[in-house]
Amino acid sequence: MNEEATNPINNRQAEEQTFAVKNTEEIGEVKEEKADWVAKAIEYEATPKSLREPKSKMDFINSLGIPRSSYYHEISKRENKKKIVDIWLNEALNGGNEVLEKLKQNALEGKEKSIEMYLKFVLELAENLDIKSDGKSFQVIFDTAFKNYGGNSASKTEGDSPKQG
Repeated sequence: MNEEATNPINNRQAEEQTFAVKNTEEIGEVKEEKADWVAKAIEYEATPKSLREPKSKMDFINSLGIPRSSYYHEISKRENKKKIVDIWLNEALNGGNEVLEKLKQNALEGKEKSIEMYLKFVLELAENLDIKSDGKSFQVIFDTAFKNYGGNSASKTEGDSPKQG
Protein backbone atom coordinates (compact mmCIF):
# COMPACT_ATOMS: atom_id res chain seq x y z
CA MET A 1 0.00 0.00 0.00
CA ASN A 2 1.19 3.51 -0.79
CA GLU A 3 2.23 5.33 2.38
CA GLU A 4 1.39 8.82 1.00
CA ALA A 5 -2.21 7.83 0.23
CA THR A 6 -2.83 6.47 3.73
CA ASN A 7 -0.99 9.24 5.59
CA PRO A 8 -3.66 11.56 7.10
CA ILE A 9 -1.30 14.56 6.98
CA ASN A 10 -0.78 14.19 3.25
CA ASN A 11 -4.53 13.70 2.70
CA ARG A 12 -5.25 16.87 4.70
CA GLN A 13 -2.69 18.86 2.69
CA ALA A 14 -4.18 17.59 -0.55
CA GLU A 15 -7.68 18.58 0.59
CA GLU A 16 -6.46 22.05 1.61
CA GLN A 17 -4.77 22.54 -1.75
CA THR A 18 -7.92 21.43 -3.58
CA PHE A 19 -10.03 23.77 -1.43
CA ALA A 20 -7.61 26.66 -2.05
CA VAL A 21 -7.75 26.16 -5.83
CA LYS A 22 -11.53 25.85 -5.83
CA ASN A 23 -11.90 28.87 -3.52
CA THR A 24 -9.60 30.96 -5.74
CA GLU A 25 -11.67 30.03 -8.80
CA GLU A 26 -14.88 31.04 -6.99
CA ILE A 27 -13.33 34.34 -5.88
CA GLY A 28 -12.31 35.00 -9.47
CA GLU A 29 -15.87 34.34 -10.63
CA VAL A 30 -17.26 36.67 -7.95
CA LYS A 31 -14.84 39.43 -8.99
CA GLU A 32 -15.88 38.93 -12.62
CA GLU A 33 -19.58 39.09 -11.69
CA LYS A 34 -18.97 42.24 -9.63
CA ALA A 35 -17.05 43.87 -12.47
CA ASP A 36 -19.94 42.99 -14.79
CA TRP A 37 -22.67 44.58 -12.66
CA VAL A 38 -20.51 47.59 -11.82
CA ALA A 39 -19.93 48.20 -15.54
CA LYS A 40 -23.68 47.96 -16.16
CA ALA A 41 -24.33 50.37 -13.27
CA ILE A 42 -21.81 52.88 -14.64
CA GLU A 43 -23.43 52.69 -18.07
CA TYR A 44 -26.89 53.11 -16.52
CA GLU A 45 -25.80 56.15 -14.49
CA ALA A 46 -24.17 57.73 -17.57
CA THR A 47 -27.35 57.33 -19.62
CA PRO A 48 -29.72 60.31 -19.61
CA LYS A 49 -32.74 59.58 -17.38
CA SER A 50 -35.15 59.88 -20.30
CA LEU A 51 -33.33 57.09 -22.15
CA ARG A 52 -32.77 54.67 -19.26
CA GLU A 53 -34.26 51.21 -19.26
CA PRO A 54 -35.74 50.38 -16.86
CA LYS A 55 -36.94 53.87 -15.95
CA SER A 56 -36.92 53.16 -12.21
CA LYS A 57 -33.47 52.97 -10.66
CA MET A 58 -34.80 50.52 -8.05
CA ASP A 59 -36.00 48.21 -10.84
CA PHE A 60 -32.54 48.40 -12.37
CA ILE A 61 -30.82 47.63 -9.05
CA ASN A 62 -33.19 44.72 -8.46
CA SER A 63 -32.43 43.37 -11.94
CA LEU A 64 -28.75 43.24 -10.97
CA GLY A 65 -29.60 41.07 -7.97
CA ILE A 66 -27.54 43.11 -5.55
CA PRO A 67 -28.35 45.08 -2.40
CA ARG A 68 -29.17 48.75 -2.90
CA SER A 69 -26.35 49.71 -0.51
CA SER A 70 -23.80 47.85 -2.67
CA TYR A 71 -25.00 49.71 -5.76
CA TYR A 72 -24.72 53.13 -4.16
CA HIS A 73 -21.40 52.24 -2.53
CA GLU A 74 -19.86 51.30 -5.89
CA ILE A 75 -21.38 54.21 -7.81
CA SER A 76 -20.13 56.71 -5.23
CA LYS A 77 -16.51 55.58 -5.61
CA ARG A 78 -14.31 58.25 -7.19
CA GLU A 79 -13.00 55.98 -9.97
CA ASN A 80 -16.55 55.01 -10.97
CA LYS A 81 -17.76 58.62 -10.93
CA LYS A 82 -14.82 59.45 -13.20
CA LYS A 83 -15.89 56.70 -15.62
CA ILE A 84 -19.43 58.12 -15.68
CA VAL A 85 -18.15 61.63 -16.43
CA ASP A 86 -15.81 60.26 -19.11
CA ILE A 87 -18.80 58.65 -20.84
CA TRP A 88 -20.72 61.95 -20.64
CA LEU A 89 -17.82 63.91 -22.09
CA ASN A 90 -17.27 61.43 -24.92
CA GLU A 91 -20.96 61.63 -25.82
CA ALA A 92 -20.86 65.43 -25.71
CA LEU A 93 -17.76 65.56 -27.89
CA ASN A 94 -19.20 63.11 -30.40
CA GLY A 95 -22.31 65.27 -30.88
CA GLY A 96 -20.53 68.57 -30.32
CA ASN A 97 -19.20 68.87 -33.85
CA GLU A 98 -22.68 68.57 -35.32
CA VAL A 99 -24.07 71.14 -32.90
CA LEU A 100 -21.21 73.53 -33.57
CA GLU A 101 -21.66 73.14 -37.33
CA LYS A 102 -25.41 73.88 -37.03
CA LEU A 103 -24.62 76.90 -34.84
CA LYS A 104 -22.13 78.12 -37.44
CA GLN A 105 -24.70 77.69 -40.23
CA ASN A 106 -27.29 79.66 -38.27
CA ALA A 107 -24.71 82.38 -37.59
CA LEU A 108 -23.88 82.61 -41.29
CA GLU A 109 -27.60 82.94 -42.03
CA GLY A 110 -27.59 86.06 -39.83
CA LYS A 111 -29.39 84.72 -36.76
CA GLU A 112 -28.21 87.09 -34.05
CA LYS A 113 -28.31 84.68 -31.11
CA SER A 114 -26.35 82.10 -33.11
CA ILE A 115 -23.80 84.72 -34.10
CA GLU A 116 -23.35 85.71 -30.48
CA MET A 117 -23.08 82.10 -29.26
CA TYR A 118 -20.66 81.10 -32.02
CA LEU A 119 -18.38 84.09 -31.50
CA LYS A 120 -18.43 83.58 -27.73
CA PHE A 121 -17.44 79.96 -28.30
CA VAL A 122 -14.52 81.04 -30.50
CA LEU A 123 -13.51 83.66 -27.93
CA GLU A 124 -13.62 81.19 -25.05
CA LEU A 125 -11.69 78.63 -27.05
CA ALA A 126 -9.08 81.22 -27.96
CA GLU A 127 -8.74 82.33 -24.34
CA ASN A 128 -8.39 78.76 -23.13
CA LEU A 129 -5.74 78.07 -25.76
CA ASP A 130 -4.12 81.52 -25.30
CA ILE A 131 -4.35 82.35 -29.00
CA LYS A 132 -3.65 85.77 -30.51
CA SER A 133 -4.28 86.99 -34.04
CA ASP A 134 -1.84 89.53 -35.45
CA GLY A 135 -1.03 90.62 -31.91
CA LYS A 136 -4.67 91.50 -31.11
CA SER A 137 -6.60 89.66 -28.47
CA PHE A 138 -9.64 87.76 -29.64
CA GLN A 139 -11.83 89.96 -27.42
CA VAL A 140 -11.04 92.94 -29.70
CA ILE A 141 -11.68 90.85 -32.82
CA PHE A 142 -14.87 89.45 -31.29
CA ASP A 143 -16.18 92.93 -30.36
CA THR A 144 -15.47 94.23 -33.87
CA ALA A 145 -17.09 91.23 -35.57
CA PHE A 146 -20.13 91.34 -33.32
CA LYS A 147 -20.64 95.07 -33.90
CA ASN A 148 -20.42 94.47 -37.66
CA TYR A 149 -23.40 92.12 -37.36
CA GLY A 150 -25.40 94.72 -35.47
CA GLY A 151 -24.93 93.30 -32.00
CA ASN A 152 -23.62 94.89 -28.87
CA SER A 153 -20.09 94.37 -27.59
CA ALA A 154 -19.66 91.06 -25.77
CA SER A 155 -17.47 92.77 -23.22
CA LYS A 156 -20.49 94.71 -22.00
CA THR A 157 -22.87 93.03 -19.66
CA GLU A 158 -26.59 93.62 -19.41
CA GLY A 159 -27.27 96.81 -17.59
CA ASP A 160 -24.12 98.47 -18.93
CA SER A 161 -24.91 101.62 -20.73
CA PRO A 162 -22.66 103.97 -22.59
CA LYS A 163 -21.36 106.79 -20.45
CA GLN A 164 -23.05 110.01 -21.22
CA GLY A 165 -21.08 113.05 -20.46
